[in-house]
Amino acid sequence: MTAIWPATCLFPLLLIVLFCCQAEPANVNGLVSTLGVEGNAAQIVSALAAQATGGKITPVQRATLACRVSKVVFSSTSPSGGSAVPPYLDHDSQQYINRTEINWSNSCWKESQCILSPSSALGVSRAMLIINLFGAKFAIRSGGHSTNIGFANVDDYGVLIDVVNLDQITYNQKTITFGSGQRWGQVYEYLNNTGVIAVGGRSPDVGVGGLMLGGGMPYFSSLYGIVSDGAQEHELVLANSTIVRANAQQNTDLFKALKGGGSNFGIVTKYSVDAISSTDIWFEARTYNTNQTAELFQALVKYQAASENDINANLVFSIGNEATLVGFVYAKPITRPAVYNSFYDIPFSTSFINSTIGSPQDLVKAFSSVGGTVVARYNTCSATLKPDMGSYEQSYAKWLVISAKAAKEFGAIMTYGVQPFTSTAAKHGDARGGNALGLEKVGQSWIAVTVQWESSADDAAAQQALLAGCNAVHDTASSNGVFLPFLFMNDANYVQDVLGSYGAASKAQLEAVARKYDPQGLFQKQQNNGYLLSRSR
Repeated sequence: MTAIWPATCLFPLLLIVLFCCQAEPANVNGLVSTLGVEGNAAQIVSALAAQATGGKITPVQRATLACRVSKVVFSSTSPSGGSAVPPYLDHDSQQYINRTEINWSNSCWKESQCILSPSSALGVSRAMLIINLFGAKFAIRSGGHSTNIGFANVDDYGVLIDVVNLDQITYNQKTITFGSGQRWGQVYEYLNNTGVIAVGGRSPDVGVGGLMLGGGMPYFSSLYGIVSDGAQEHELVLANSTIVRANAQQNTDLFKALKGGGSNFGIVTKYSVDAISSTDIWFEARTYNTNQTAELFQALVKYQAASENDINANLVFSIGNEATLVGFVYAKPITRPAVYNSFYDIPFSTSFINSTIGSPQDLVKAFSSVGGTVVARYNTCSATLKPDMGSYEQSYAKWLVISAKAAKEFGAIMTYGVQPFTSTAAKHGDARGGNALGLEKVGQSWIAVTVQWESSADDAAAQQALLAGCNAVHDTASSNGVFLPFLFMNDANYVQDVLGSYGAASKAQLEAVARKYDPQGLFQKQQNNGYLLSRSR
């Protein structure tokens, strides 16, 4: 593998401390030097490092020691970039609660022992050295949009690495480079009026890091594939704290694995992606009554057949408890193109977004209110099938019973979303060195079932209703012979085996990459939660 930092040979020495826990003076001194502290601070770090070998210590004690060292190391640095979040926060810090409650779902508001927000890859590298030394549990947060408990959050037995301060962004006509702490809305805003745009997330509040590692569904997948197919390079920190680059020329196996393989290999600090020429597009959105669902499903199936021959087409299709939202999104400035003909004559109740010729930035802003915008508890799950009228109708009928029961019993709001994905979209990854998803090269529908509720007392009931909704899709699709095993990581539930759904060949490749770049298994053993290879069935 090609490392870009550090140039010294300290790491073989330091790994004796990190993995064998023999805190000999020379090794501790090497650690202190690498952490960039000196004087009294160096003495404090040395004393705390020695405690790592002082008999059996609990997870909370490990996290506490890691945080005490981190406070010394990071409190002497200042945040850079636009976010200006302090690089070290704990329970005594003024901004601690605010940063704890950044996560979209309040079920994920966990109070970690401390929060580290480095401003550079070097800072992330130092954080990993500390976590390594004390064997502390940790979680990684980009935007915090994951609804899964423990994925971008951790309780007081762990350290949260929040990459919010990695928010630098640059561009030219071929490449856009941004830190993993950016959110897609910030990326789009920065690029407004530049003539280029990044293929990214559909919601402006979503962090770039988690979406890229999960693959990411963009608006124009038939043109560009999944979001991570557009990656040119990843900069990341490995378990042993080295900083490496992965691209089509170096660390190519890692480059492919990072496109949908999750947080199994390192902490990505920077992404370079294709700069796409920004041209005007057309979009419109309508809402329909729930008694029109059968007619809308018929229109959906016809649209999916037509979109196989029109790479500019994209569709938003989300059924709620009280209405259905359908959005037409076309990559050219053509009003009401023929690919959506199956929908135009269906009476609609409201015009959610008027027919608009505008920029991709205008599109993202227009749809920004779709989805949960209130403080609440959220969760999602994933299922996939080939387009099929019978499976849509049958699974929706089951979902309707499930969602009505959940609404009555604990005030839940549920949605049934269909994300069309063409065979052309599925083929894009191969032309870019491959991705981890193992997609069948056929037209398909990525189903996202969601639930929103208020009280933690109803967590178990919400999870049960949610999974029942996804199981309804799975069972009906299986019965009708249109089931596909793929699970979309960005929508999946924590109990779903996402990596296993990629297929045996893809999973074996991911495991080989993980063994190569993290031979000690730190990301499998110490990472708090996530779609980890060690937990895949």
